[in-house]
Amino acid sequence: MNNLPAIMRQTKLFEGFSLKDCENIISIVKPHYKSFLKNEVLIQDGDTVDYVGIVCNGKIITAKLDYEGNASLLYMLEPPKIFGLEVAATPTQISSITVTSIEDTWVAMFPYSELTTDDRLSTEFRNKLMYNMLTLLANENMRRMYKIELLCQKSLRERVLTYLRFVARKKGTSSSFTIPFNREQLAQYLNVNRSALSHELSLMQQEGLISFKKNCFTLHI
Repeated sequence: MNNLPAIMRQTKLFEGFSLKDCENIISIVKPHYKSFLKNEVLIQDGDTVDYVGIVCNGKIITAKLDYEGNASLLYMLEPPKIFGLEVAATPTQISSITVTSIEDTWVAMFPYSELTTDDRLSTEFRNKLMYNMLTLLANENMRRMYKIELLCQKSLRERVLTYLRFVARKKGTSSSFTIPFNREQLAQYLNVNRSALSHELSLMQQEGLISFKKNCFTLHI
């Protein structure tokens, strides 16, 4: 992909690197490129993940599946987001989540060991990469802590309001915003039944707490 260096510079992993730096890293590390069709699995629970991936185009979701195959959605990733680092950085490199494309998707996969230990990369490059990886892993930990907080809410309404307030804060607004999920995905993210979620959203709108159209929401409280 000729535009990979430009995509790399937009990611948190390669933050602080110049275009020429990214081109040098590509020439040394030699990432693999792979395309996935809509609804194709990139990573299965139990797979070995020894690379850090960049979503170059398309869209993927990460989810935890229970023994019956029901999905608890963790997050959705669009270009130029990173995936796989939290698994590749572990001693076993065994994934406990499933990653699926929800659109036709292109990804670039950088071998983790070469990014972190390859002597052909300068010490400055590797130190900068390790710092960026630490930041990414810290952010991932905060996202998971937030998800735990969300799932600790006792009622469906509390889960919905907690999620919507979080999105509003993240987007820097106190009123209107869009969420990345459709209703099925939002139900999976909140770990609730889709019909129950739709019913609760309708009640909240009738009571004047929120208004919405598809994935566009406005908080009134």
